[in-house]
Amino acid sequence: MMDCREDFAPFESMAPYSGEVAKHALKTLLDARDWTGELGRMIPSALAEKLVQQWRGVESIEAFQEHVVKPFLQGLMSQTTEGVTWDGPSEAFHEGMLFLSNHRDIVLDPSLLNVALLEEGRGSTEIGIGSNLLSRPWVNDLVRLNRCFVVERSGSARERYEHSLRTAAYIQHVTQHGTPVWLAHREGRAKDGRDTTAPALMRTLSNNGDAAVWNALHVVPVSISYEWDPCDAFKVNELLHLEKHGSYTKAEGEDERSMWTGLVGQKGKVHLEFGHVLPWQASSEEVKPERTMALQFDEALHRGMRAWPNQRLAAQHLGWSSETFAHVPEPTPREEAAWSERKKRVENDISALGWSKEQVSRKWCEILAAPLALRQALLEEG
Repeated sequence: MMDCREDFAPFESMAPYSGEVAKHALKTLLDARDWTGELGRMIPSALAEKLVQQWRGVESIEAFQEHVVKPFLQGLMSQTTEGVTWDGPSEAFHEGMLFLSNHRDIVLDPSLLNVALLEEGRGSTEIGIGSNLLSRPWVNDLVRLNRCFVVERSGSARERYEHSLRTAAYIQHVTQHGTPVWLAHREGRAKDGRDTTAPALMRTLSNNGDAAVWNALHVVPVSISYEWDPCDAFKVNELLHLEKHGSYTKAEGEDERSMWTGLVGQKGKVHLEFGHVLPWQASSEEVKPERTMALQFDEALHRGMRAWPNQRLAAQHLGWSSETFAHVPEPTPREEAAWSERKKRVENDISALGWSKEQVSRKWCEILAAPLALRQALLEEG
């Protein structure tokens, strides 16, 4: 097991559970909640009962993922999506070690990626998750039983920098030992719809621009495209607050609400596009090579994005140039009706919080259409 390696001790506090710790946590977590009831709110009750019964006989993370997590996700996707698809070159599935994706959903982004990898005959990844999401002991147990390692988000600027170095060292360590990793390409979800890579992450992962360190990670860009975002109304409210007040303070339990809504809300079609392994492409003479790599990564990411007709409708509503959405499929009457209905529902829900329907409509459309504008800008730069 990984935690038996002599050189693993420095990372033990942030690593996923394993061995006897995992075995104990599986029992503790099972007793911590009414899982038949909890799961039954997301999947058919008969399946929930079956999974909890299987859980009682599970003693390892591998068995937990195979007999509980995987069938739960399959049941959830059948309830909340119109289908999940993925595509990409063979090298991505079988040679990639660090899967970097855009970040839209706290739970589902890495979960869907792992379903795809398992179906393609590859083992699941370890998953980087922010410490800010682990406010309750049972949540901490749940994520670390799902092969999550903790990325510390607290502390001063200096402390956060040191945390990032430790995270990079951990990723290098586990990938060198043959374990793939998933990480978001930036801290926090892209609430404004603009999937842009953090240059600081490129710098940290490459040990300040060392091409050999980066290339050893076998980085694969993964573009995750959800037709609909179940948390879109929350994001509209938050962004309008930011525009008006310059800041936004999360209410207690807001992250948990977003996690729950993202899981149970309707997502329409979902597609994951795995890219080719991305080598380090910045010159050693550049002053800020991480910016070049962030741009290269963004270009790869947006080449793989699936554009949906609802984005075209949003861009048209905003009066954007047709060049922005020329590549997007025309909506069917059914898709146009779904767009109008959802727009009206978000307008009604968020205008009740004190915003005008015009403000809500504009912001909702901007979020939805943002990937199209960013794609066009990247193509023009390239």
